[in-house]
Amino acid sequence: MHLHGFIYFLKNFFFKNLHCNFELTRLIMNKTITITLAVILQTVSAHFFSQTLVTNGATLFVNSGGILACNGGLSITNASQITNNGDVFVTKNSTNLLPGTLTNSTASNLSGNGTYKVEQDWINDAIFSAGASTVNLYGNTEQFITSTNNTISEFNNLILTGNGTGNNRKKTLQNVNARISVTGQLTLNDRECSTQTNDLSVLNPSNGAITNSLVFGNEGFVSSDIPGYLLWATNSTNAYNFPVGSSNGTLRYRAAILQPSSSVANQYAVRMNNVIADNDGYFLSQHDADVSAANTLFYHSIEQTSGTTKADVTLTYFAATDGDWANMAHWTDNTSMWNDMGTTFLGAQTYSSVQKASWDFSDGYQPFVLTNINVELIIPNVFTPNNDGANDSYFVTAKGITEYNITILNRWGDVVFESNDITKQWDGTTGGILCTEGTYFYFIKAKSALKDFLKQGHITLNY
Repeated sequence: MHLHGFIYFLKNFFFKNLHCNFELTRLIMNKTITITLAVILQTVSAHFFSQTLVTNGATLFVNSGGILACNGGLSITNASQITNNGDVFVTKNSTNLLPGTLTNSTASNLSGNGTYKVEQDWINDAIFSAGASTVNLYGNTEQFITSTNNTISEFNNLILTGNGTGNNRKKTLQNVNARISVTGQLTLNDRECSTQTNDLSVLNPSNGAITNSLVFGNEGFVSSDIPGYLLWATNSTNAYNFPVGSSNGTLRYRAAILQPSSSVANQYAVRMNNVIADNDGYFLSQHDADVSAANTLFYHSIEQTSGTTKADVTLTYFAATDGDWANMAHWTDNTSMWNDMGTTFLGAQTYSSVQKASWDFSDGYQPFVLTNINVELIIPNVFTPNNDGANDSYFVTAKGITEYNITILNRWGDVVFESNDITKQWDGTTGGILCTEGTYFYFIKAKSALKDFLKQGHITLNY
């Protein structure tokens, strides 16, 4: 279409909206249109259709109720000023090469509070002021959020949808970081947001700022390769669920949950590494004496990138494929080994979990791995409660025990001591009176996360 014809058409467009919508569709659906003047789409019936739209320095307003539909691509160029408070659709319904991409470039400014529905890539080399807008990447092939000049896109609401599988499930950060604003929302649905070696930062400190599908086997998640991370700002003592996983190799969704101990500002970074830790130089064979086994399938990297607040750290796993784990270890560069963290096994639902309460990130090291430790019960059979400072009380030494009960009987079957607290010691008395010398009998029921114990035997009490 020649420029004179297009201007004539715009005149009719503003005066005869309904008629011009039909004519515009008929005349330019299969054309590339370049706009070099101001255009305003104002009303519900003010719809503008093209196959590829190049703005080329234009000022374009899409007001509330207006629709700009580009069935091949939208290229915002040459210091264009685009304000979208309506709906912008960029689809692949085109014969153009690599259709469906929105490109913002050459000192242009894209702003407004409207919606953008983009079927292929988001390329931002200029200014994108997200306002209260929503960007929906809805394509069924892999989509890229990228830039050729390292410009970071800060989205308000970013929604990931589509029906693609495998690599076509991905919405990928390519050679650039991205952010979600302090008021924004990241909605993963059942898609994979692949940051590759880049960072995706969620600046909104609400613990509901990231949502994902939790349908088992079809969860939405963020995947990253070293040194990329999912980062999240926090300012509460709520639990923040980091939906991390990976499709490199075996598909895994293995969330990490961080619950800060105070509401001051912090930022935490999480990545699930879908490989044996040995591959990255954290050799599982190098561990302290408490660790008996470690997960060889994956490990997590967790950092505190700002703030000093301790946090409960919870790692999830799927026992049916990952094995049974009851503990967690942390790599320490100073000793080049994995050290047991004294963790708590939280039990099994769909995903099991292990937690370390009030973890202090001040050492700066970030690898965490699921482990089991050497479980043991050391049960003595003699003690001398004579107040000489040696062996004056009776107690059981245990490691890796989560539940415990001991009952001690005299020879007539009377209970002289009982406790569910493994740290409580028997001083040789019952009812405040010293027991007589002789033989007593113990019954111990105990559990570790993975094993039950039933022990019985005798104790000799001497003075």
